[in-house]
Amino acid sequence: MRENKVVQVRLLLGPAGSGKTFRCLAEVRAALAESPLGPPLVLLAPKQTTYQLERQLLADPAIPGYTRLHILSFERLAYFVFELQRRRPPEMLDEEGRLMVLRGLLAKKRDELKLFRASARLSGFAQQLSLLLRELQRNQLTPDSLNKLAGQVRDVEGLAFKLQDLATLLQYYLDWLKAHNLQDADCLLASAAEVLRDNSRPTVQSLLLDGLWVDGFAEWSPQELELLAALIPHCERATLTFCLDRVATQKTTWLSTWSVVRKSFDQCRKRLESLPGIDASIELLERR
Repeated sequence: MRENKVVQVRLLLGPAGSGKTFRCLAEVRAALAESPLGPPLVLLAPKQTTYQLERQLLADPAIPGYTRLHILSFERLAYFVFELQRRRPPEMLDEEGRLMVLRGLLAKKRDELKLFRASARLSGFAQQLSLLLRELQRNQLTPDSLNKLAGQVRDVEGLAFKLQDLATLLQYYLDWLKAHNLQDADCLLASAAEVLRDNSRPTVQSLLLDGLWVDGFAEWSPQELELLAALIPHCERATLTFCLDRVATQKTTWLSTWSVVRKSFDQCRKRLESLPGIDASIELLERR
């Protein structure tokens, strides 16, 4: 048994048209040709591009089909993790059910709100609240962190009350989910990451994936980054692509067209450096 497993992680940089996706697909084809059977391979991509990638891959006559490759979005990856770990996925609350729960909470807790007391009566408020709570959950903002932020902006008129109301509503919503043993789509990635962390020191016997390729994302939410950080130690190798033309040696201004991707790259590299047993390297593809 090899206790100290080292995962080879490559950060593949290149501007648009430099061949990042082509490189990922070529490596996937090579892995399938070398061994049609074996541990799973995962190509992680935005949901709207997964079908297109499947068509591109199968356009090669040398790959008539495959069984070990999975082209997934983040949501499907979370379900795939539960399947690999032989865990039952949590009972999910769909969007319609979420809106019904929020409407009920607004009706019962309206008098406790400071800024949204009148708005809570409006018919479309629950839908807007659902979108806002989704962003808070994906960015891992908890009721405690919102209340802490509210304390820091007391002098800004209305903002502190708004943050306190959001903290109150988010807490009531999370408490309702826990009381009914349910989760929603915004908790799914965090649940999958927690399942992976149950085995905090992976060995050869606990490897889940032979290869992981992550392509096509301009940025990741904190939840998505944490799921990747929990999954990569269970891989033999991983490649993550970024649409960047160089490795920046100084801070990039937010006005730059590269600022969003640069921020994601810096966050990813910093998170990988905090993981034990990760050997990360950077490769730059030039536009040709």
